[in-house]
Amino acid sequence: MNPGKVFLVGAGPGDPGLLTWRAIKLMSSCDVVCYDLLVSPAILSLVPAEKEMMPVGYRGYCGSSIEYGMHPDVVAEALAGRTVLRLKSGDPFIFGRATEECRSLSHHGIDYEIVPGITSALGAAAYAGFPLTSNGMASDVTFVSGHRPSKTLTSWASMGKSSGTLVLYMGAKKLALHAAKLIAEGRDPGTPVALVSSATSYKQKLLTTTLGKVDEVMDADIHSDGSPVLVIMGQVVELSSELDWRSKLPLAGRSVMVPSQHEEMAETLRVIGAEVIKGPGVEMECGFNPFDWNRIMGSTTLWLADEDAAKALQASAAEHKMDIRLWPWQITGTKSALCHLARYGVFIEESERAPESSLSLVSSDNDAGLCGCQLNVTAPKFSMGKLDICWVDDSAVMEMIITRPDLFNWRYLVTTKPKLAHILSQQGIAHHLVTFDDIGQALALLTPEQNRHVA
Repeated sequence: MNPGKVFLVGAGPGDPGLLTWRAIKLMSSCDVVCYDLLVSPAILSLVPAEKEMMPVGYRGYCGSSIEYGMHPDVVAEALAGRTVLRLKSGDPFIFGRATEECRSLSHHGIDYEIVPGITSALGAAAYAGFPLTSNGMASDVTFVSGHRPSKTLTSWASMGKSSGTLVLYMGAKKLALHAAKLIAEGRDPGTPVALVSSATSYKQKLLTTTLGKVDEVMDADIHSDGSPVLVIMGQVVELSSELDWRSKLPLAGRSVMVPSQHEEMAETLRVIGAEVIKGPGVEMECGFNPFDWNRIMGSTTLWLADEDAAKALQASAAEHKMDIRLWPWQITGTKSALCHLARYGVFIEESERAPESSLSLVSSDNDAGLCGCQLNVTAPKFSMGKLDICWVDDSAVMEMIITRPDLFNWRYLVTTKPKLAHILSQQGIAHHLVTFDDIGQALALLTPEQNRHVA
């Protein structure tokens, strides 16, 4: 068997809107997605539900080991002939250990391709409201690994104000040590410093201080959840309050799980600042069970509640090899049912309510009548993380999120369906009923606090 191909793809810093088009296409075309633990749920939710997903890699200082070379699971999948998307936080070629991974793949005779991503420093600075270079302030930028002191830090310190901007990757834990060395080498203690955690995600936090005072902020909760923290030093940091744009968005700092069928509304929420996580995939299976079908065959008049009820009747009739031209029923139904059947040459009388003598065919268990539609929900293959708002409009999805606390953790439960709100009330589950057209404003009012700044 010939080996498959591995795509080393940069997932960017966190915001799914910063993914490259190539990355999005590969999510659908590859056989298996092997992702870093740092890749956000908002990005992972874009992977089609039928794709196999495997967590690999490491998560900063959170106790997982760092093994050089390609992860053995990725190698095994490729050697089995599968196409593998190796989804890496940021950019693979900037402190991403891609050199060792590519050499490992070559050693095993596996072809690979590199797809760049936006590195964390670019996203962190842009979303915190300051540039990395600016006319008269900084004409160069230096990326440095902060795991240990380096000659680069010494040379940057000795250059004084002309040294541009310094970005420390993986340097927050040892920041006090680095700061002391920089000052000892001649750097001004008043040099502005920014600490940015969870860059570009809804959890992004910005803390600004100076080089001489970094030891005073090391206990701040910017480190508390184990999220990666970038350290950026230089005069450009002073522009953060002037050029800030993101915190002004109505839903900045909020994460919202949106039903998978509402992609247009999801984009509206993204535009006003929310981090949108696509909800569990929902597929509708149309057709009546044998018991209900016998009841339908024993009736002479039917009423169809909506288009899906009409589809269910069609599906069951086709299953029993009934010619659509020879249907034995007198049928009425709503306008959506009428329009659907008219496409197939079946014309029924419009009625928004079921006549008393008719057997009602519906598409939801919440409605009175025979239900011909079954919602199949695909559970996510990863934890959704902490959601500010969980928007649910399907009873099957509601049941899943309530019974799977390992996958769903929310602050506010929201629905636009009055019937679903009634069910939640009966079960004693706190929720908010909002209007679909005004959901953006409603969600902003629901979570008025800002959480982007620690200090």
